[in-house]
Amino acid sequence: MSQAATLSDTDVLRRDRRVISLIGISHGASHFYQLALPPLFLLINAAEGYSFVQLASLTMAFYIASAICQPFSGFLVDRFGARVVLLAGLGLLAGATTLMGVFPLLPVMLVLSVLAGIGNSVFHPCDYSIMNATISEGRMARAFSLHMFGGYAGYVLAPVSMIFLGNLIGWQAAIIVAGAIGLILFAILWGGSRDFRDSTHERAESGAAQEPLKASIKTLTSAPVLMCWVFFFFTAMGQMGLMTFVPTLMHEIYSFDLQAAGAFVSVMIGAVMVGVLCGGYVGDFFRKPDLIVTAGYTTGAALVACIWQFDLTTWQLYGIFAVIGFLYGVVFPSRELLIRAATPKGASGRVFGFVYSGMDFGAALIPVLFGWFVDTGIPRTAFLCVAILWILSVIVMLMTSMATKKQALAAAE
Repeated sequence: MSQAATLSDTDVLRRDRRVISLIGISHGASHFYQLALPPLFLLINAAEGYSFVQLASLTMAFYIASAICQPFSGFLVDRFGARVVLLAGLGLLAGATTLMGVFPLLPVMLVLSVLAGIGNSVFHPCDYSIMNATISEGRMARAFSLHMFGGYAGYVLAPVSMIFLGNLIGWQAAIIVAGAIGLILFAILWGGSRDFRDSTHERAESGAAQEPLKASIKTLTSAPVLMCWVFFFFTAMGQMGLMTFVPTLMHEIYSFDLQAAGAFVSVMIGAVMVGVLCGGYVGDFFRKPDLIVTAGYTTGAALVACIWQFDLTTWQLYGIFAVIGFLYGVVFPSRELLIRAATPKGASGRVFGFVYSGMDFGAALIPVLFGWFVDTGIPRTAFLCVAILWILSVIVMLMTSMATKKQALAAAE
């Protein structure tokens, strides 16, 4: 008998709220630590004399380690359970961050960045495995939306708080304080996560045995899962291209100074956070994820194409970036519902770990392409590229939806 069957509706609601809150906090911690060190680069450069290339290598090591280890973390989740893997990852991430302030030697910090990246790799497979198995079906999209909201809150909080602390108490003390806060969150998560369920519980309830490695790999190479990977690859290229290069593009095309150009990213991120909260309710009440994703990305692609094609006023640009961000946020929970539909029971850890690695690889590749557009004097082409990527995402998503339905019909026969 499932846990939900033994609980009253009130108890289920309380459990869902508790689990969603804890998962949102853990995802916020993950995103906070991704941006904890970069805002301190100026202070580290002045204090330690490390070049910005050397400091950038710390961030690169973090993301490479996270991208490579994320699929493996998914296998660990499905084998040992999400709770223990999530706690281990958060502990490793916070502990490695703390030690960067204690041992500020570049080779040591490089090793610690790799360890922090390994810790960061667990969050997506753990979080989604827990939400899929624990949260009530009717609140699933809202769970996904609050999960993403927590992540973006971490992104917004990190630069402001780390720069403030760095200027107040120095970069070493600032990074130690940041790591220590993560250890406090570890204790909160340890105490509040006793009713976390995950793919191991789903497998136990169905009476299925642990899949051998060959069968697990077959699951990841099924048509719906591979298409999900491609979908994330394309969407991440578009999203991260805008997030990382919009200031440069706006400077090159419209001659905005970099501070004014950076404001477009701030507007977009703020709109994403509003949109994702709305998207949770849209996803839960309409239950038409393929339609929502198609409408959101198609409209977003059309708006991005307008930036490529037309000379726009400043306020028109602000309006377009705000709408693009809002649409991206609205689409997100429904996008996750589509991935969930393609995920076999008991395999959510490795499927989400594998699928989200597509996002990491897409985010790693797109800056090189956009940099080439700028270097060759065709910066507007970057916006055309984003529009094409999002249209390709819609096509792949629709193919994924059809493949998922076909697979479900085959399994039912």
